[in-house]
Amino acid sequence: MPFPLRLRAGVAEAYPDVLTPAAYPDVLTPAALAGLEALAPFEQERRDVMRRRLERRAARHRGDEPLGFLEPGAVIPRTRISVADARDARFGCAPVPADLRRQWIQGTGPAAKPRATVEQSLRNPADALLSGADGWMFDGEDALGQLSTMSLDNQRSLRLALARDSRFLAVAESVAAEMNAWSTGFFGRRIVANWSAQLEMTTAIFRPRGLHLDDRHVACFDRTGFGASFVDAALYVSANAAALRGRGRTVVLYLPKIQTAEEAALWNEILLTLEERSGLDAGAIRTYVLVEQLEAAFQLMEIRAALAPRFLGFNTGRWDYINSVADALAGDPSFVDPNIEHIAMTYGYLRAYEDRVRRAANTADARGECSLWQGGMEPQSRDRSVRLGLRRRRGGRRGPRERAAGGRPDRGGPEGARRAGLASGLTGAGPHG
Repeated sequence: MPFPLRLRAGVAEAYPDVLTPAAYPDVLTPAALAGLEALAPFEQERRDVMRRRLERRAARHRGDEPLGFLEPGAVIPRTRISVADARDARFGCAPVPADLRRQWIQGTGPAAKPRATVEQSLRNPADALLSGADGWMFDGEDALGQLSTMSLDNQRSLRLALARDSRFLAVAESVAAEMNAWSTGFFGRRIVANWSAQLEMTTAIFRPRGLHLDDRHVACFDRTGFGASFVDAALYVSANAAALRGRGRTVVLYLPKIQTAEEAALWNEILLTLEERSGLDAGAIRTYVLVEQLEAAFQLMEIRAALAPRFLGFNTGRWDYINSVADALAGDPSFVDPNIEHIAMTYGYLRAYEDRVRRAANTADARGECSLWQGGMEPQSRDRSVRLGLRRRRGGRRGPRERAAGGRPDRGGPEGARRAGLASGLTGAGPHG
């Protein structure tokens, strides 16, 4: 049977599967291509799910289909789980693995730089894995510039870093020396005592692109689009699962832009296929879900059930959720958002949303397992963090997090949520989810 996908001209030559002194294990390996081929049958289903997403959006804008909860007697599409069972937590997730039980600090950023050499790009994962963070979400989505071949460069860097390739180790040693030179001048001491041991502290997590995007390098044989999420997941798992598990680490994905439990169930089938292809047990690939879409806030327990037993936890943020609220309620003339700088996490609908996610995460399932919850991420860099800290110490000024927690009274409050039509769904009234 011929390979059902086609690669953009020149891509296979630029990312070969070679292992010579002049090159290194690369991205479009036979295992990666086999993973893509296994996911090709899901392409039409992905398009159907995205078509239904657009139809719901159009209906909301016409005022025909307001956002709401699923009917308790309904069955979550692509599963045999009823909505009522999901809300009552009658499903089971595996325990949180040891390398994910402490996730107090998570960083995020891509593993590649634009128009850079391999060694220059490898500074990104070196910085991340030497940072001391509990986890690092290596981003294949928002934080990665979707230009040229960066999505493949990102996979290349991750493969070299997670396999502890000699090229990566040389870069990591150099970066650790730079960190120590900086910290000796600033703190009067080294901050990386043993760079090779420090690399093992941070749990690597990968965020693929969402179901709504086509890949720019891989297409169906008829030249129609092929899901970027399929490409990212297949390449990452085929390249890194063995190396991670060989060091006792978990294969973890952050799933973005999920709007419904049906979409979560499709992701579960995708990952089951990759596990079977990679010789992994079902559920070995664990998943966080980023709650970035208003519609998802009405189906939290259903999403969790659709991804059981691989589900790990939820992540709440700010930017994408604010945008999704504005989009979902664009057809409601009574809804008016204030300027975005006033929509902190204490603002009416954000406070209610975060509370709902927290309660869904803290609900024990049939095995007695609760899930993880990560708060939103704040953009920081090493130098910027130091500058902000010094400014606060010298001038008594509060930082961004302090302003969010102790700033002016919420201008929107419950009334703002009611005007948005969200009170019954996102303040705790109504069905659990």
